[in-house]
Amino acid sequence: MPWIRATPQGVVQVGQPAPGEIWDWFERSVARYEEALRGWQLPKVLVPADVDAALAGTPHVVMASESANFLEGDPRRLAQVHAMGLRHLQIVHYIESPLGDLQTTAPRHNGMPALAREVISECRRLGILVDLAHSTPAFVDAALDSTDAPVVWSHSWISRRGGRWNDWGYIARSLSPEQARKIAARGGVIGLWTVRVRNDSSYPLYSVGSYADEIMRMADLVGPQAVAFGTDMDGAGRDPVMSRYEQVREVVEQLARRGLSADTLHNLCIGNYARVLRKALQA
Repeated sequence: MPWIRATPQGVVQVGQPAPGEIWDWFERSVARYEEALRGWQLPKVLVPADVDAALAGTPHVVMASESANFLEGDPRRLAQVHAMGLRHLQIVHYIESPLGDLQTTAPRHNGMPALAREVISECRRLGILVDLAHSTPAFVDAALDSTDAPVVWSHSWISRRGGRWNDWGYIARSLSPEQARKIAARGGVIGLWTVRVRNDSSYPLYSVGSYADEIMRMADLVGPQAVAFGTDMDGAGRDPVMSRYEQVREVVEQLARRGLSADTLHNLCIGNYARVLRKALQA
């Protein structure tokens, strides 16, 4: 957060972190979260049995990072963060990275750098779920070619053609139907975010009910086994479609009224993500 800002066009990088600064930020963030988890007496998901316990009704937290910038180009640091409990890693975000291009900036790498392949390989070895959100189409294709481990696209939406880096931010961040189907075909999962856009009638998310509609549309596009809630509430701006978790429950109730089977509803809410996370943890 110290190096990015929200603008009318989207989130942009406004500063360059000095060596060690992102790692320091990461360590302080982890310490803050650890203190909160101790206070709440909430365990982290560390092994497949923890996923099973969560599905059985015992609350757990998955420690995730929405970028791998803290690695500062060193894949060996992954073992250290795995020991801290990290089990879900998004490769790039909004800060320029040696690991790959961002959806929202002019490409420099035009594909997947060798360093990113090392990171993805190490994630698979350790048991960390790889998240391709914010990555370019070229990076997604290369990632799917470089590993047969399941991946997720944790949060955005599926537009008609996908986004280009110089589109408005919410369009640039979209996933094309073709790439969404590629992720689904490999057993992956795509999460729907809660960003609301009030001045574009073609954009599908504007209310809790429309969120349920879009979940149904995504299930038609890629199959219900590949769709999940990817709310990103804290990162969806000041006017998200959902700002409270009670509203997530409202979406669930709306989906239930549409005649979805109990199994399908369970998978959309938690089962699909749990499946790919559990598989990643089996490294």
